[in-house]
Amino acid sequence: MVSRDGRSSLNRLSKQAKMWLAPLPYGEPSETYATKFKALMGPSPEARMGIDKILASQSLWDATMSDSVAKYLRKNKGSLVIHLNGEFHTEGRLGTVEHLLKYRPNSRVLVVTIRYEDDFKTFDRAKHTAIGDFVVLTDAKQPRSQRN
Repeated sequence: MVSRDGRSSLNRLSKQAKMWLAPLPYGEPSETYATKFKALMGPSPEARMGIDKILASQSLWDATMSDSVAKYLRKNKGSLVIHLNGEFHTEGRLGTVEHLLKYRPNSRVLVVTIRYEDDFKTFDRAKHTAIGDFVVLTDAKQPRSQRN
């Protein structure tokens, strides 16, 4: 809905449906995240549909994942949550991490980024340092699992 009709389209949802989403209105993406997202999308067909609406839907996704983690941590003091997601959602401590720290500012967050690299035995500080607290490089030449 958001990627097609924008943030305001969420107002049409029932109260029950809204319970599955982050509290509305959900936060805007940081300038760094928005710039990175728009550069990634570039001239894609999706971007031509309206890059700002697509960014808003991505932010809703990030905010909702973060809100779910924050709610769990509030109910389960001292718990550890391992949240798996595509690297763009947390790379550089952006996206999901930014939203989580808005919902639960004192959260301790560690980002593990797994990256496929042709030269996976060489850690390039300039390329890999800022993408996660821990970075795991794997062999890009190895076959990945296939979905049927």
